[in-house]
Amino acid sequence: MRKITWSLCKREWRRILFDPRLSSLILLVPFIYAFLFGGVYGAGSVKHIPIVIVDQDHSRLSREITTALGASESLSIYGTVNAPENFLPLVRQEAAYACVVIPEHFERDVLGGRKAKVAVIQDGSNLLAGNVSSRAINSVLMTYRVGISAEELSYGGMTAKAAASAALPIEPVLRAPFNPAFNFSLFILMGLICIVAQQVIRMGSSISLLLDEVDELWSGLDEPAPSVGTVFIAKVVATAALVLPMACVAIVIPFALFGNPLRGSGALLFTVLTIYMFTQIFIGYGYSSFFRSPVGVTQLHLFMSPILFVLSGFTWPAYAMPHWLRPIAYCTPAFHMNSVLRKVALDGAGPGLLRTHLLALLAYLLISVPWAYYAVWKQLARTERAGFPLRRARAVWMRS
Repeated sequence: MRKITWSLCKREWRRILFDPRLSSLILLVPFIYAFLFGGVYGAGSVKHIPIVIVDQDHSRLSREITTALGASESLSIYGTVNAPENFLPLVRQEAAYACVVIPEHFERDVLGGRKAKVAVIQDGSNLLAGNVSSRAINSVLMTYRVGISAEELSYGGMTAKAAASAALPIEPVLRAPFNPAFNFSLFILMGLICIVAQQVIRMGSSISLLLDEVDELWSGLDEPAPSVGTVFIAKVVATAALVLPMACVAIVIPFALFGNPLRGSGALLFTVLTIYMFTQIFIGYGYSSFFRSPVGVTQLHLFMSPILFVLSGFTWPAYAMPHWLRPIAYCTPAFHMNSVLRKVALDGAGPGLLRTHLLALLAYLLISVPWAYYAVWKQLARTERAGFPLRRARAVWMRS
């Protein structure tokens, strides 16, 4: 028994160590995940969240408040705007995630011993960035003594008691126009559905292509063997006819059943969703070009799923990722689709403010088409009866 067990162990070791698929899966993949996840989440907190300032007081105190906010490790001053209304387009463009409004007579109220209030407008559509920036701004406003000590205030003619009261923390007033209750479901449902639909469609398309046999494609046809282009078009149309209704119904569920708001254009949202779903079909076909069996492509999808989920910006903003990871995140279609979903549904953004994301999704579509076409050609060329450009297969078909 001991000898048999030892022999089986040695055989298993040889299989794992010398089969590149098993060795990479068992020995390499955990390190890749650890390196990637460590790079994304290693900072421990989101830092340098861009915010804007509306300084309606233009005083020394308002400038000191701005300086204090910019000095926070969690915040980064994107710029100043003239009115709170100018902040909303920046939110839809993902240029800023919070706005601090310093009101008129801010310095006068402080020097007069009156409680000073500062409005903080948050982007509630990005819950993580909103919570972190809110805490950072509140921390600055609640602890910063506006650069004036009680002694300095007393020099202005105030009593010691009034000076101490005036030097107490400033009171922030929080507003979140796009998600005032900071409802987590408004943030998470659409993103999860988008990620799951992406993986299911990619995997299904890949497996479907690898399961094709040329004889099955031609069975029941009364015409010569189809060309690669005909097979490609037929497969895409058939898959899309099933996938698109499923994706549309799935994305409608948060709005219809769970109370998610749709503040933007439904037509824009479903147009972008259509582009995205076609892209996933094409990418799924493209993945199959690397493998000869459904098992291999399924393993690839299982390996890629966590990576794409993390890089999509769904759980961690891309701007808070390390510099070496940001370009990779920006190159994932899920990142742009997730941004469009969130900004159209929750912020009411239009195509003009989403130009970068829309152009990126169109580029992925155009790039993935030739890749998918090549995968279909390669799958047909693998079979015994099919060769480019299927002349042999067509001849065999005609002789039969």
